Amino acid sequence: MRNRLIVVGILSLLCAGSVTAADRASAVTILTQNMDAGTDQSYIVAAALNLVPGFSVADAIDLTAQELQASNIELRARALASKIAASKPDLIALQEATRWEIDLTSPAPEAVVYDQLDFLLDALGSQGVPYQIVAVNNVNDLSLPGNHVASVRFTDRNALLVRSGLGPPELHFSDIHTHLFDTVFNFAGLPISAGWIAADVHTANRHFRLITTHLTSSIPGVAAATEAQVAQAQELLQALRNTQIPVVICGDFNSDANGGHFVDATPTAGLIQAAGYPEVWPQTHGPSEPGLTWPYYLEDLFPPPPFVAPAGPLERIDLFFEKGMQVDGSELMLAPTGATPPNASDHAGVIATLRP
Repeated sequence: MRNRLIVVGILSLLCAGSVTAADRASAVTILTQNMDAGTDQSYIVAAALNLVPGFSVADAIDLTAQELQASNIELRARALASKIAASKPDLIALQEATRWEIDLTSPAPEAVVYDQLDFLLDALGSQGVPYQIVAVNNVNDLSLPGNHVASVRFTDRNALLVRSGLGPPELHFSDIHTHLFDTVFNFAGLPISAGWIAADVHTANRHFRLITTHLTSSIPGVAAATEAQVAQAQELLQALRNTQIPVVICGDFNSDANGGHFVDATPTAGLIQAAGYPEVWPQTHGPSEPGLTWPYYLEDLFPPPPFVAPAGPLERIDLFFEKGMQVDGSELMLAPTGATPPNASDHAGVIATLRP
């Protein structure tokens, strides 16, 4: 009897070990990171809402151009790449992977271009941890004239990247789509869109649907911005209603999941959880770890310059939600910040390890 129990115990351990190995093979680490466009566009908001007497949109464009040039976008991308290279997440979901084009007043040389996605990919490659693009979601492409610059063109993008060398059979994708929300925030005559990327991620012999998004930012005193954000979240939930496989939703939701009362006190994070998608951070951290992700510095300061000042994070708006996944862990990825560029991002990244 004793020998029989020993045999049963050994078989149980072997079975448990094989399950653990399979689970480990299917684990995926995902980083969600807002790159920081280099401006919060508060100058443009202030001008459009007439918050500063005599301050025009053209004035705001001039200041924004100066701010972008002072923010040293390429060095910020390199600083962010160094943190990513140290963590080596399997997948990266990016928000504000922006491209800026500043046309100087004629006669002038060719336009100044800052492409954050190109800068980041080049820096990751030079640091020996190359990533490849899975999908890019172009959500806004706006150009506005200034007084002292001919124009500033803003191309806002979400992107999904995969670490090179993780191709089949380890990791591959199917059903990759980019979307724009039907709900558009119309701000002072400018249509501001938001979007999301969807991809089915296959890992080992399992798979799940990954969604990454950047919802409309809330603006104090502008109820339409919050209404647009909530409507976009509802659209996303509606699109996922018939999904039969596990789901991960990540990104910058501009909604404080800690229920704070700073800028992003919106109901969106709670709405997603109430729909059956529990948030990942509380599953892996206690109440003494609030996981604050924004803001690590403040931009668009009156009177400029300087354009940047240190700050302490007050909100948790960079989030993971899941349905049907095993959550192994989550952590903040803190990129270099401070009052002097390069400030890698005003957002902390969040890395989650999950298994379908």
